[in-house]
Amino acid sequence: MRVLLIYYTGTYNTRWLVGRVEERLLAEGNEVTRVEITSRTPPVPTEDYDLVGFAYPIYGFNAPLPFESYVKKLSFRPGQRFFIFKNSGETMAMNNASSRNLLRRMRRAQGVFMGEYHLVMPYNIHFRFEDDFVREILAYDRKLLEVMLTNLKNGTVERIESRPLYDLGAFFVGIQKIGGNVNSFFYRVDADKCTLCGKCVHECPHENIYKKDGTIRFSHHCDMCMRCSFFCPQDAIRIGFLEGWHVNGAYDLDALDAMGPPSRPYITKDSRGFYRCFIKYFAEIDRKYEALQREKAHR
Repeated sequence: MRVLLIYYTGTYNTRWLVGRVEERLLAEGNEVTRVEITSRTPPVPTEDYDLVGFAYPIYGFNAPLPFESYVKKLSFRPGQRFFIFKNSGETMAMNNASSRNLLRRMRRAQGVFMGEYHLVMPYNIHFRFEDDFVREILAYDRKLLEVMLTNLKNGTVERIESRPLYDLGAFFVGIQKIGGNVNSFFYRVDADKCTLCGKCVHECPHENIYKKDGTIRFSHHCDMCMRCSFFCPQDAIRIGFLEGWHVNGAYDLDALDAMGPPSRPYITKDSRGFYRCFIKYFAEIDRKYEALQREKAHR
Protein backbone atom coordinates (compact mmCIF):
# COMPACT_ATOMS: atom_id res chain seq x y z
CA MET A 1 0.00 0.00 0.00
CA ARG A 2 1.22 3.51 -0.83
CA VAL A 3 0.56 5.91 2.04
CA LEU A 4 0.90 9.70 2.00
CA LEU A 5 1.23 11.48 5.36
CA ILE A 6 0.53 15.23 5.17
CA TYR A 7 1.13 17.19 8.36
CA TYR A 8 1.80 20.53 9.94
CA THR A 9 3.93 20.76 13.07
CA GLY A 10 4.79 23.63 15.38
CA THR A 11 7.08 22.41 18.15
CA TYR A 12 7.47 18.98 16.56
CA ASN A 13 4.91 17.00 18.60
CA THR A 14 3.01 16.19 15.42
CA ARG A 15 6.25 15.34 13.61
CA TRP A 16 7.06 12.87 16.41
CA LEU A 17 3.66 11.17 16.08
CA VAL A 18 3.98 11.01 12.30
CA GLY A 19 7.36 9.34 12.78
CA ARG A 20 5.80 6.60 14.91
CA VAL A 21 3.07 6.02 12.34
CA GLU A 22 5.64 5.90 9.55
CA GLU A 23 7.76 3.35 11.45
CA ARG A 24 4.82 1.02 11.87
CA LEU A 25 3.62 1.34 8.29
CA LEU A 26 7.09 0.69 6.92
CA ALA A 27 7.53 -2.34 9.20
CA GLU A 28 4.39 -3.81 7.64
CA GLY A 29 5.79 -3.43 4.14
CA ASN A 30 4.01 -0.26 3.03
CA GLU A 31 5.53 2.57 1.02
CA VAL A 32 5.32 5.87 2.92
CA THR A 33 5.79 9.47 1.79
CA ARG A 34 5.85 12.31 4.34
CA VAL A 35 5.03 15.93 3.50
CA GLU A 36 5.62 18.54 6.21
CA ILE A 37 3.81 21.81 5.56
CA THR A 38 5.76 25.07 5.64
CA SER A 39 5.41 28.27 3.65
CA ARG A 40 7.73 26.70 1.06
CA THR A 41 5.99 23.32 0.61
CA PRO A 42 4.61 22.87 -2.92
CA PRO A 43 1.30 21.06 -3.47
CA VAL A 44 1.95 17.32 -3.58
CA PRO A 45 0.19 15.00 -6.07
CA THR A 46 -2.12 12.70 -4.11
CA GLU A 47 -4.01 10.68 -6.71
CA ASP A 48 -1.62 7.70 -6.87
CA TYR A 49 -1.72 6.98 -3.14
CA ASP A 50 -3.93 4.26 -1.66
CA LEU A 51 -4.33 6.10 1.64
CA VAL A 52 -3.77 9.69 2.77
CA GLY A 53 -3.19 10.54 6.44
CA PHE A 54 -3.68 14.09 7.71
CA ALA A 55 -2.03 15.14 10.98
CA TYR A 56 -2.02 18.45 12.81
CA PRO A 57 -1.90 20.09 16.26
CA ILE A 58 -5.12 21.66 17.47
CA TYR A 59 -4.79 25.42 17.96
CA GLY A 60 -7.71 26.97 19.83
CA PHE A 61 -10.12 24.14 18.86
CA ASN A 62 -9.19 24.49 15.17
CA ALA A 63 -6.73 23.08 12.68
CA PRO A 64 -3.85 25.52 12.03
CA LEU A 65 -4.43 27.99 9.22
CA PRO A 66 -1.31 26.89 7.25
CA PHE A 67 -2.59 23.31 7.34
CA GLU A 68 -6.06 24.20 6.05
CA SER A 69 -4.65 26.58 3.42
CA TYR A 70 -2.32 23.87 2.11
CA VAL A 71 -5.04 21.21 1.91
CA LYS A 72 -7.18 23.59 -0.17
CA LYS A 73 -4.44 23.57 -2.83
CA LEU A 74 -4.50 19.78 -3.22
CA SER A 75 -6.46 17.67 -5.69
CA PHE A 76 -7.96 14.35 -4.69
CA ARG A 77 -9.50 11.63 -6.79
CA PRO A 78 -13.03 10.37 -6.04
CA GLY A 79 -12.79 7.41 -3.70
CA GLN A 80 -9.49 8.55 -2.15
CA ARG A 81 -9.23 6.93 1.27
CA PHE A 82 -8.09 9.20 4.11
CA PHE A 83 -7.75 9.32 7.88
CA ILE A 84 -6.98 12.00 10.47
CA PHE A 85 -4.84 11.95 13.60
CA LYS A 86 -4.69 15.21 15.51
CA ASN A 87 -3.19 16.19 18.86
CA SER A 88 -3.62 18.70 21.66
CA GLY A 89 -2.57 19.22 25.26
CA GLU A 90 -6.00 18.47 26.69
CA THR A 91 -9.18 16.56 25.88
CA MET A 92 -11.83 19.29 25.91
CA ALA A 93 -14.90 18.28 23.91
CA MET A 94 -14.77 21.37 21.67
CA ASN A 95 -11.58 19.92 20.16
CA ASN A 96 -13.93 17.46 18.43
CA ALA A 97 -14.87 20.26 16.00
CA SER A 98 -11.32 20.95 14.79
CA SER A 99 -11.51 18.78 11.65
CA ARG A 100 -14.80 20.18 10.37
CA ASN A 101 -13.24 22.15 7.48
CA LEU A 102 -11.00 19.25 6.46
CA LEU A 103 -13.92 16.83 6.50
CA ARG A 104 -16.00 19.24 4.43
CA ARG A 105 -13.16 19.55 1.92
CA MET A 106 -12.83 15.78 1.59
CA ARG A 107 -16.58 15.27 1.25
CA ARG A 108 -16.55 17.68 -1.70
CA ALA A 109 -13.66 15.68 -3.17
CA GLN A 110 -15.67 12.46 -2.67
CA GLY A 111 -13.01 11.03 -0.38
CA VAL A 112 -13.65 7.88 1.66
CA PHE A 113 -13.31 8.51 5.39
CA MET A 114 -11.32 5.82 7.24
CA GLY A 115 -11.26 7.27 10.76
CA GLU A 116 -10.25 10.12 13.05
CA TYR A 117 -8.17 9.94 16.23
CA HIS A 118 -7.28 12.50 18.92
CA LEU A 119 -3.97 12.03 20.71
CA VAL A 120 -2.56 14.04 23.60
CA MET A 121 0.89 15.62 23.56
CA PRO A 122 2.61 17.95 26.07
CA TYR A 123 1.92 21.65 26.09
CA ASN A 124 4.28 24.14 24.46
CA ILE A 125 2.32 27.00 26.01
CA HIS A 126 0.26 27.60 29.21
CA PHE A 127 2.55 25.53 31.47
CA ARG A 128 5.14 22.78 31.24
CA PHE A 129 4.12 19.15 31.74
CA GLU A 130 6.14 17.12 34.24
CA ASP A 131 8.28 14.37 32.75
CA ASP A 132 6.30 11.55 34.41
CA PHE A 133 3.10 12.95 32.94
CA VAL A 134 4.70 13.09 29.49
CA ARG A 135 5.89 9.48 29.87
CA GLU A 136 2.33 8.40 30.68
CA ILE A 137 0.93 10.40 27.76
CA LEU A 138 3.37 8.83 25.30
CA ALA A 139 2.55 5.33 26.54
CA TYR A 140 -1.13 5.99 25.89
CA ASP A 141 -0.31 7.50 22.50
CA ARG A 142 1.45 4.25 21.61
CA LYS A 143 -1.68 2.30 22.55
CA LEU A 144 -4.00 4.56 20.56
CA LEU A 145 -1.72 4.51 17.51
CA GLU A 146 -1.79 0.71 17.57
CA VAL A 147 -5.59 0.82 17.69
CA MET A 148 -5.63 3.32 14.81
CA LEU A 149 -3.28 1.36 12.58
CA THR A 150 -5.08 -1.92 13.26
CA ASN A 151 -8.42 -0.29 12.44
CA LEU A 152 -6.98 1.06 9.19
CA LYS A 153 -5.69 -2.38 8.27
CA ASN A 154 -9.03 -4.03 9.06
CA GLY A 155 -11.22 -1.30 7.57
CA THR A 156 -12.78 -0.40 10.93
CA VAL A 157 -13.86 3.24 10.94
CA GLU A 158 -13.72 5.23 14.17
CA ARG A 159 -15.35 8.66 14.31
CA ILE A 160 -15.01 11.65 16.60
CA GLU A 161 -18.49 13.11 16.83
CA SER A 162 -18.84 16.85 17.09
CA ARG A 163 -21.98 18.84 17.86
CA PRO A 164 -23.38 22.03 16.32
CA LEU A 165 -22.56 23.88 19.55
CA TYR A 166 -18.92 22.73 19.37
CA ASP A 167 -18.73 23.68 15.70
CA LEU A 168 -20.15 27.12 16.43
CA GLY A 169 -17.84 27.69 19.37
CA ALA A 170 -14.77 26.57 17.43
CA PHE A 171 -15.78 28.84 14.54
CA PHE A 172 -15.85 31.91 16.78
CA VAL A 173 -12.66 30.96 18.59
CA GLY A 174 -11.12 30.56 15.11
CA ILE A 175 -10.57 34.30 15.09
CA GLN A 176 -7.24 33.37 16.71
CA LYS A 177 -6.06 32.38 13.23
CA ILE A 178 -5.35 36.06 12.66
CA GLY A 179 -4.31 36.58 16.28
CA GLY A 180 -0.71 35.67 15.54
CA ASN A 181 -0.45 38.43 12.96
CA VAL A 182 -1.71 40.95 15.51
CA ASN A 183 0.28 39.56 18.44
CA SER A 184 3.49 39.57 16.39
CA PHE A 185 3.56 43.36 16.63
CA PHE A 186 4.32 42.86 20.31
CA TYR A 187 6.98 40.14 20.05
CA ARG A 188 10.28 41.20 21.57
CA VAL A 189 13.80 39.78 21.85
CA ASP A 190 15.82 40.31 25.01
CA ALA A 191 19.03 41.80 23.63
CA ASP A 192 20.90 40.91 26.83
CA LYS A 193 20.15 37.21 26.30
CA CYS A 194 20.05 36.84 22.51
CA THR A 195 23.30 35.59 20.90
CA LEU A 196 22.01 36.02 17.31
CA CYS A 197 22.45 32.27 16.76
CA GLY A 198 19.75 32.43 14.06
CA LYS A 199 17.89 29.31 15.22
CA CYS A 200 14.55 31.11 15.25
CA VAL A 201 15.20 32.60 11.80
CA HIS A 202 16.12 29.30 10.17
CA GLU A 203 13.40 27.18 11.80
CA CYS A 204 10.31 29.40 11.54
CA PRO A 205 7.86 27.47 9.30
CA HIS A 206 6.44 30.73 7.92
CA GLU A 207 9.70 32.64 7.36
CA ASN A 208 8.28 35.22 9.75
CA ILE A 209 11.57 36.00 11.52
CA TYR A 210 14.64 37.73 10.09
CA LYS A 211 17.83 39.51 11.08
CA LYS A 212 18.29 43.19 10.35
CA ASP A 213 20.94 45.58 11.61
CA GLY A 214 22.22 43.01 14.07
CA THR A 215 18.84 42.35 15.69
CA ILE A 216 16.04 39.79 15.37
CA ARG A 217 12.88 41.17 13.75
CA PHE A 218 9.38 39.75 13.23
CA SER A 219 7.08 40.05 10.22
CA HIS A 220 3.34 39.73 10.64
CA HIS A 221 2.28 36.37 9.21
CA CYS A 222 2.64 34.30 12.38
CA ASP A 223 0.56 31.23 13.29
CA MET A 224 1.63 31.27 16.96
CA CYS A 225 3.14 27.81 16.70
CA MET A 226 5.58 28.82 19.50
CA ARG A 227 8.56 27.17 17.83
CA CYS A 228 10.73 30.27 18.18
CA SER A 229 10.08 30.91 21.87
CA PHE A 230 9.88 27.25 22.87
CA PHE A 231 13.25 26.27 21.34
CA CYS A 232 15.23 29.49 21.88
CA PRO A 233 18.51 28.31 23.52
CA GLN A 234 18.70 31.52 25.58
CA ASP A 235 14.97 31.90 26.33
CA ALA A 236 15.25 35.37 24.81
CA ILE A 237 11.96 35.66 22.91
CA ARG A 238 8.92 37.31 24.47
CA ILE A 239 5.56 36.46 22.92
CA GLY A 240 3.44 39.56 23.38
CA PHE A 241 0.02 39.12 24.96
CA LEU A 242 0.77 35.43 25.59
CA GLU A 243 3.94 36.01 27.62
CA GLY A 244 2.15 34.90 30.81
CA TRP A 245 1.80 31.44 29.20
CA HIS A 246 5.39 31.33 27.95
CA VAL A 247 7.10 27.90 28.05
CA ASN A 248 10.72 27.38 27.01
CA GLY A 249 12.73 24.19 26.52
CA ALA A 250 12.16 21.06 24.45
CA TYR A 251 10.79 17.81 25.82
CA ASP A 252 13.11 14.91 24.98
CA LEU A 253 10.27 12.82 23.57
CA ASP A 254 12.47 9.95 22.35
CA ALA A 255 14.17 9.55 25.73
CA LEU A 256 10.91 9.85 27.69
CA ASP A 257 9.19 7.40 25.36
CA ALA A 258 12.05 4.90 25.74
CA MET A 259 11.64 5.02 29.53
CA GLY A 260 8.06 3.79 29.26
CA PRO A 261 5.26 4.82 31.62
CA PRO A 262 6.10 5.90 35.20
CA SER A 263 6.15 3.23 37.91
CA ARG A 264 3.07 4.79 39.48
CA PRO A 265 0.21 6.22 37.36
CA TYR A 266 0.33 9.98 37.05
CA ILE A 267 -3.41 10.19 36.35
CA THR A 268 -5.64 8.40 38.86
CA LYS A 269 -9.32 8.42 39.77
CA ASP A 270 -8.44 11.10 42.31
CA SER A 271 -6.89 13.51 39.79
CA ARG A 272 -8.44 16.96 40.03
CA GLY A 273 -8.68 20.24 38.16
CA PHE A 274 -7.07 20.34 34.71
CA TYR A 275 -5.95 16.70 35.03
CA ARG A 276 -9.43 15.33 35.62
CA CYS A 277 -10.24 15.26 31.88
CA PHE A 278 -7.57 12.60 31.35
CA ILE A 279 -9.27 10.03 33.61
CA LYS A 280 -12.00 9.21 31.09
CA TYR A 281 -9.68 9.70 28.11
CA PHE A 282 -7.08 7.20 29.34
CA ALA A 283 -9.78 4.73 30.43
CA GLU A 284 -11.32 4.78 26.94
CA ILE A 285 -7.93 4.11 25.32
CA ASP A 286 -7.35 1.21 27.75
CA ARG A 287 -10.75 -0.22 26.81
CA LYS A 288 -10.01 -0.11 23.08
CA TYR A 289 -6.46 -1.39 23.47
CA GLU A 290 -7.46 -4.29 25.72
CA ALA A 291 -10.23 -5.26 23.30
CA LEU A 292 -7.63 -5.27 20.52
CA GLN A 293 -5.31 -7.51 22.54
CA ARG A 294 -8.15 -9.96 23.31
CA GLU A 295 -9.01 -10.10 19.63
CA LYS A 296 -5.39 -10.85 18.73
CA ALA A 297 -5.21 -13.57 21.41
CA HIS A 298 -8.23 -15.38 19.94
CA ARG A 299 -6.95 -15.50 16.39
